[in-house]
Amino acid sequence: MIVLRCSGGNINMKKSKLETAKNLARAHSGVEPNLKKVFLIEPLNDNNPNDPIKLLEVVEGTIERGIDSVSFAPDPVRGIEYPSIIVEISPTEYENIQVLLDRKNELGSSDTWRLGEQLWPIQSISNNAI
Repeated sequence: MIVLRCSGGNINMKKSKLETAKNLARAHSGVEPNLKKVFLIEPLNDNNPNDPIKLLEVVEGTIERGIDSVSFAPDPVRGIEYPSIIVEISPTEYENIQVLLDRKNELGSSDTWRLGEQLWPIQSISNNAI
């Protein structure tokens, strides 16, 4: 979704939260050499501009301290129109979360936040069939 805003006769295109989240993941991959994966944390509410974009970043070498988030204000100058929350965890913590998510899915329960689409590295589908 792209939102058009008029300001003093100029039309500005505001990117969707998903597109902004993908841009954030791509930007973080360029500055964090130990970044292994980035996931969207859902829900992603495009209807509420104050509801932050939430990303889970799996970073090799990060201190294992559990779920600890860092919040950022919007930065329109850099193309980030929405607040964001980054949760950084180690690969081991990610594996542990996967086990917990599998158990919860088996029990049919859900939390407020859910692990969503993998934003980085981009998963490509290849047709190597002969």
